[in-house]
This record gives sequence, structure tokens and C-alpha cells, in this order.
Amino acid sequence: MRRKFVCILTVVLLIVTAAFALTACDKTETTPYTIVYVGDSIAEALIGPSPLGERDNYGYYALVGRVNNFRYYNHSVSGHKTSTGIVSGEGLLEVLNREDENATLMKTHLQEADMIHISVLGNNILQYNLGLLMLEVADPQFRQKYEQGTTLINALENGDRVYRDSVERFDADGKPVQVEFDFPSTYQDICDIVDRLKELNPDATIVFQKVYNPFFEGSKHLSATVHRKLAQITDDGRFGAEGQPIATIAQIRKVGDELLGCLNGMLDRYLEEHPNAFTILDAREAFEEVVVSDKDVDGNVKLGGDSLGRKLIYQDWTHPSNFGHAVIAGLTQDLLDEMGVSSPDAVSNYKKIKKEQINRLYKNAGNGNFPVASAIADIDSAETFFDVTMAYFNAIDGWTPVY
Repeated sequence: MRRKFVCILTVVLLIVTAAFALTACDKTETTPYTIVYVGDSIAEALIGPSPLGERDNYGYYALVGRVNNFRYYNHSVSGHKTSTGIVSGEGLLEVLNREDENATLMKTHLQEADMIHISVLGNNILQYNLGLLMLEVADPQFRQKYEQGTTLINALENGDRVYRDSVERFDADGKPVQVEFDFPSTYQDICDIVDRLKELNPDATIVFQKVYNPFFEGSKHLSATVHRKLAQITDDGRFGAEGQPIATIAQIRKVGDELLGCLNGMLDRYLEEHPNAFTILDAREAFEEVVVSDKDVDGNVKLGGDSLGRKLIYQDWTHPSNFGHAVIAGLTQDLLDEMGVSSPDAVSNYKKIKKEQINRLYKNAGNGNFPVASAIADIDSAETFFDVTMAYFNAIDGWTPVY
């Protein structure tokens, strides 16, 4: 009798163990890949996707999640710098280190994440006097001064309070007003952000997004005073023809690239010191590829208001437009493909989203003259994520949606 009982008990235990194993396997197979977005307004996508009601159809955080059937959470906040933001009153580092109840949900999501996607560097320069930063980088003596540690870029990297005479604001006597630059310790912030994220989730893939160049003809980032000051600087060959004044949009854009190179370069520097600590999503390079693909009959890159590159930027001259978000989504999709974690139906799902928008937003555009059939045919024939993006935005270019 005892032997029979032991046999029955053994069988029951085997069945229970097998059931638990099957449950565990099922959970692993059905738990979706999870992306958590943190950082600034670019990732938050409250400004840029237009109209706001289409945010989940245009914002890159949602597009990537939807086309891959991922689980995704967006904890980005407009105005965030790497630390101590002006607009938000705090930066990403403070939020990650908070212990209050409001931070619990974000930390839980970060601990569950397979990928943590970060866009946060832009406000470290945008919340200051961009004109002075541009003028300093354009100075032929910039590199020498940088090596001496006396530039605003040194203060940006190391975190310092610096005063400079403004070129845009003057007192009653016409003297430049002193501008305070109280930079966060940008490089150390990157180190601390990575350390904190790895403490919360040592297994997640961390992705840092580089800052793209927003300078095109008509940009509102620089005042007329700064333009005049730049034109008084002789180009040393870094931005155009040596010996010429820095006056063209092509030169100014290259000055912006040099400034962004200093900012984005801190990510490269970190990886040199800590190989494979995170992955870089190079939005600057992706946008630049679009920019240089649009040339006039003489082979010059178009930088005017009707250029393809300009269409990457929202009307505020700062945030990604619907098109810009789609390019960043495609860049992220490429990374997911390389990692082998993307959905095999991602491009097909993306097509469905774009065709649904065509039918819903443009069917009645232009008093019903919008070519719906050809637009959908072009989307259907697209082979890659980027091809779908171009098919959609080429189709709707110049047409006003009907909501």
C-alpha cells in the first residue's frame, strides 16, 4: 500500500512539474519585447507629430512599438536635460534617482525593459544662448582655446558656471548684457545615467540617440545679430571656402554640425572608455543622408524651405516633423532588425497604418481629388521601412488632410 502511494505521489509531482515548466515556457514565448523611452520632448512627441491626435501614428516611440507588436512605455518629459532642467526643474538623472511614489511606475517599467531608448542631449545646449555657442565654435581659435579649457564647450562637458557678454541683449547704455551659463556636468551625467540604468536593469539594451542638425534656410534659432557676427568671422576652411565670411546657410549648417559634434562626441568618448556599454542611434547621420539626397540641377544640396531635409523638421525649427519621426522610427527598426528582435511583419504592419491614414485623412482631400488608389499602390509596392515612409510622404506632399 505504501509503495502504491509513493508511486501515485511521484506521478502527481511529475505532472505538476511538467505543468509549471509548460507555463514558464508559455510565459517566455508570449511576453512581448518591451521598450521604455526616457528623455526630452523629441521622444515625448507632444511637439512635432501633427495633429496631436495622430501622435500614435507619427511619433517614433509608438510606431516602433505598434509595427512590432511590442510593449512600450514613454516616460520622456519636455525640457529634460541630462540633469537639472530649466523648464522641468529637474533632469533625467534626478528622475532616475528619485525615491518618491511618482517614480515607482517608471522604475518598474525600466526594470522590465528589454530596451531603454534615450533622447536627452539636445536641451543641454538649447536651453542656453545658442548664438554664443555657435560664435564660439566658428572662431578660428576655437580648437586652441578648447585645448586650453577656456571655452563654453569645456564648461558644457565638465559642468561649470560661466559668464559671457551677450551679442543679442544690451543694457540702457548699449553694452552687452552678461549671460550666465550654468551647464550640467554633461559627460559625467552620461556616466551616471548609464550606471543608474544598469543598476535598475543590468540586462537591458541601452540606446542613446544622437542630436540631429536643425539648421536650414530661415531657421529661427539664430538672431539677425548673430548672423551679422558670424559674417564678420573669416572661415578657416572648416565650414566652406577658406578666407570667406561665414554667411551662407551651408556654412552656418556646418558650424552647427561642429557644435553638435562636440555634444554627440561625448557619447563616442564614453564608448571608447566603456566599450559596448550602450548602442548609439545616429539620428544626426540618418537626417543628413536625407538632406544630401536632395540636390539641385547643379549638384548642390538644397537647404531651402522646400527641401527634403527641411521637411524633417517641424515648423518650430527644432523638433522632428511627422516625416522626421518616421525616419527615426526607421532607424530604430534597422537596429531591431540587426538585433534579431523585430517582428517579421513589421513592414507589413507599417503599411497598414499608413494606408489607414490615407483612407481616413486624405480620401476627401482636395475636394476628393486626392489619388488614393495610386498612393496605396505605392505603399503596397514598397519593400523596406524607409520605402514605406517615402511612399507615404511623397503621396501626401502638398495635400491638406481632412479631419
